Amino acid sequence: MKRKVGLVLIFAAVLPLAATSIAWACGRLAVINTDVKAASAGQQINVTGRNFDTAVGSSLVSIRLKTRTGEVLATTAPSSAGIVNTTVRMPATLDPGWYVVLATQTRASGTPSSGTPGRTTLRVNAPGNAAAAPTGTGWNAPSGPAADNSGSLTLLLAIGMSLAMLAGGWKLVARTGRSGARPLGI
Repeated sequence: MKRKVGLVLIFAAVLPLAATSIAWACGRLAVINTDVKAASAGQQINVTGRNFDTAVGSSLVSIRLKTRTGEVLATTAPSSAGIVNTTVRMPATLDPGWYVVLATQTRASGTPSSGTPGRTTLRVNAPGNAAAAPTGTGWNAPSGPAADNSGSLTLLLAIGMSLAMLAGGWKLVARTGRSGARPLGI
């Protein structure tokens, strides 16, 4: 019985590691950034992005506001390297607050391209409020109000717990093998 429990613990440790490796193997995700993190309604902003599909039959990249099906602010073709760079005008009717800017793309089949949509956030200021948010440059710029490393911490904790379970299961299996004791009924 202890051997079965040990094997179950070993497999329980391996499953989270396998799920994590599959999640990280999904490919390159589309990434977008804006040249400013705060804008006014009606203002023009520059949107750049990378890792978009360049295969024959892929759609143009649509820069949208709020949701995947939200208002289209611009449509542009990615370069041969999968990079987009376009200027969009924020709608003049936007209320102050935080908005999601998305870059969507579909395959010839009509399904979303792998790794899309790319997302970033943008704060729209109230009229007459010129308070600027931090500007972002390059691919490592913060892309939202909460730029932290909590995902990395979660991953490290999951790996640590999996390894601890693996060691516990291994110890149970090793202990059963050394004792030579057999469960009753076998």
